[in-house]
Amino acid sequence: MLNRLTAPPDSRPCRGRLLLALAALCALSSPARSADLATILAGTAVQPPAEIGFREERHNPMFKEPMVLAGRLEYLDAGVLRKVVEFPFAEDILVEDNRVAVNRDGKTRKLSLNRSRALKTILGAIEAVLAGDQARLEESFQCDVTGPIDAWSLQMTPLAKSVARRLTAIEVTGNEQAVTSIRISLPNDEWHQMQIGNDLPQ
Repeated sequence: MLNRLTAPPDSRPCRGRLLLALAALCALSSPARSADLATILAGTAVQPPAEIGFREERHNPMFKEPMVLAGRLEYLDAGVLRKVVEFPFAEDILVEDNRVAVNRDGKTRKLSLNRSRALKTILGAIEAVLAGDQARLEESFQCDVTGPIDAWSLQMTPLAKSVARRLTAIEVTGNEQAVTSIRISLPNDEWHQMQIGNDLPQ
């Protein structure tokens, strides 16, 4: 009499559990890649002309509520930046040729950046991030990067004492593709926080 042949137990569930276990081990042994300055600047660099929306909160301890602005940022060319405020009022700010032109209510005010080193340093930092210019950033700031490449934070502390008296720090956050926020910290607990992206709430 022939021995009865029995089918082996279905091993597919076991294989599935084994694959899941191996995947979990791989995830544990492969932590998220840490960000460094060169890597994040390679991701933030954009070719002008470029445009994106923003929502900004300006916090001042003298006021109970922050001022909220919304509009768009434009990187028009090397050394040429434009900030268009659309809410709660209309304002056009153009940075070009080392000068700032502010147009509001049909009137234009102009300021030479040579008269405000702190403002010149802030605008230079923003342009350097957009251009992916590491050398320019490190000329003016101590740069400290934390976090993984998909959720990094860049803390910039001014090197010049004359700038540090008016600017505490600039913090930029982002992911592999773009900058998502810019925070400018000023003395006396004053700070501006700008969220960057399209379809932001006002």
